[in-house]
Amino acid sequence: MTPCCAGLSRQTAFDAPHLGEPLDVAFDAGVNLAFAIAAPTVAPRLTEHSQRMAQRIYRVAERVYCAVGYAIANIIFVVGDDGIVVIDTTEAVSAAKRIYEDFCAIDSRHAQLPVKAVVYTHNHTDHTGGVRAFADEAQLAAGSVEIIAHSSLMETVINNANLVAPILAARSAYSFGALLPAGPTGKVNAGIGPVLIAEPASFLAPTRVFDDTLDIVLAGVRFEFRYAPSEADDEIVMWLPDLGVLLSAEVIQGECLANVHTLRGTRYRDPVRWYRTIDMMRDFRAAHMVPAHGRPVSGEAAVADVLSVYRDAIQFIHDQAIRHMNRGLTQDELADAIPSLPPHLAQHAWLGEYYGTVKHSVRQVYTGQLGWFDGDPASLDPLPRMERVRRTVDMMNGPEAVRAAARAALGDSDWRWAAELATLLVRLDITDTDARTIKAEALRELGYRTENTNWRNWYLSAARELEHAYDEMPFAGGGLASMDVMRAQPLGNVLQRLCVSVDPVLSSDVHMILALWLTDRDTTFALELRKGVLQVHERPWPNAHLQLALDTATLYTMLRDIAGKAPELLQAGTIMLERGTIDQLRAFVACFDRPSRRLPALAAR
Repeated sequence: MTPCCAGLSRQTAFDAPHLGEPLDVAFDAGVNLAFAIAAPTVAPRLTEHSQRMAQRIYRVAERVYCAVGYAIANIIFVVGDDGIVVIDTTEAVSAAKRIYEDFCAIDSRHAQLPVKAVVYTHNHTDHTGGVRAFADEAQLAAGSVEIIAHSSLMETVINNANLVAPILAARSAYSFGALLPAGPTGKVNAGIGPVLIAEPASFLAPTRVFDDTLDIVLAGVRFEFRYAPSEADDEIVMWLPDLGVLLSAEVIQGECLANVHTLRGTRYRDPVRWYRTIDMMRDFRAAHMVPAHGRPVSGEAAVADVLSVYRDAIQFIHDQAIRHMNRGLTQDELADAIPSLPPHLAQHAWLGEYYGTVKHSVRQVYTGQLGWFDGDPASLDPLPRMERVRRTVDMMNGPEAVRAAARAALGDSDWRWAAELATLLVRLDITDTDARTIKAEALRELGYRTENTNWRNWYLSAARELEHAYDEMPFAGGGLASMDVMRAQPLGNVLQRLCVSVDPVLSSDVHMILALWLTDRDTTFALELRKGVLQVHERPWPNAHLQLALDTATLYTMLRDIAGKAPELLQAGTIMLERGTIDQLRAFVACFDRPSRRLPALAAR
């Protein structure tokens, strides 16, 4: 692995057509972490998409470098007079360190310049998780490095870490193929990058935040930060006016159609705010655009073209969904009525449906505008799912008739119908091995044929779930709730995770208050369990039924499993019971769920 000569672009076996002026390859690692070999189990266009993901560092303009293909997200370096500004950090410290090593190999002066600032373009872990490759608490405290982000970033981090981390972790594993082997029958690429690096993510809280605009000089380079709500509500972009460079973050999601909705799950992504953000970016008339995923684009005409078609694709999805909604169509009907972009957009090099699809995006426009109710009152209070399944199968002349129809659909290559029929049998009896096998085979065939990586990974991951591949797999809830994230937020927010762990049946007659005195902070919180609801009070409670004395580090440990850990830590002497009895404490903590140690079932249920 050697750096290329300055100013010289070099072609490799992993090259793919590129829009705009030729790219200046400053470092070529000579590898591609995506699977880029044609195979009958991979859609041909998906193989072509993998070939765009060669592991390289591109020199976009004077001072600006972009590392592509080392992880799912890029790292952008801006070389200043007396330091370096790092924009995004990938999801992994190991990947970030490797990128920095290769970046320093381009020019020995890079290693001599300190990192002055790290920018989080938004909250997603693939943009923040490698931060400890460039900064630590001591540097932040000393002011030698700052971390810049939008003012709302921590709010989203807190929500994801404390409330929905376990299910987001499971769904993300399916979306990105984290549980699949790499290769022709497994994960091929991650749509917006070659692969999601699976390792614990680091995190440090921002030290400088802004609301709408921030114009600042960093390391001698002028930056104009702009709030850019789009695929994340806390997204920001940067304009470097003296260099003609637009750092477009994930407003432009690489060389593929945007995930106007992400299958792993997220809050509503407003398409109108998104395409209006792109219109703001178009006004810069940039000579170069450097996205957080995918290769850079150079040449004012090429940048303008990408921004124009990208915003038009998003507006098309929104406007046509609304148009048909106003005619009474429901979510699934929208997907049938608007199956794709018009040809001039669908055939554009930056709008292949490798990451987002029109079909799964129009559905979220419906739910974002109208909610879950489809307008038919039969949907208001339907029979329980299992009862509906049982009656449906009975009406179809019983399980064996359904099984025969599912097998016939497999034989006719009618994979979608086979999967639907087998799903009825799996729901009727999740131990039905034959039904699980039929559904797994149908899903696998669907996965081999789709160009969309999220769909492929979900199909193939679900097939393996049906075949019991994950039955004994340990599951700790995912990196969104890492210790770094816990330490970076106010303790009152961390305690909120307990609120969504209350068992309403076990606590139906319980009204107790547990005070937590944090000895290293001389701070007290009170947890009031009130018949199925937990309220967190950020103040002392003199008449609490129970009081524990412990330090903050022990609290973090206990919060992962308060029902199991509290009695254990009490017995070990790590925490002290200063008020109440051990029986009262056991009764209180018994009202909380124990954490699941297995991946939630998504397809076999």
